[in-house]
Amino acid sequence: MNLYNLKKGKKGIIKGYKNDNFPVKLLELGILPGVKCEVVFISIFSDPLCIQYEQSYLALRKKEAENILIEPID
Repeated sequence: MNLYNLKKGKKGIIKGYKNDNFPVKLLELGILPGVKCEVVFISIFSDPLCIQYEQSYLALRKKEAENILIEPID
């Protein structure tokens, strides 16, 4: 499952990335495997979406969110 498929209010743990074409800026911001994240806002057209992770918030475009693999948690 990827981050883009996670519904608002749901949480997940980042497991990795679909391909190596992942922006280094996001790695520097802490979007790393093992980090828990929660979708807090989804735009009206589903692009962008906002996540909360480790006491920070980040808006991601659909293309970026689809590249982040997660494991949903309850």
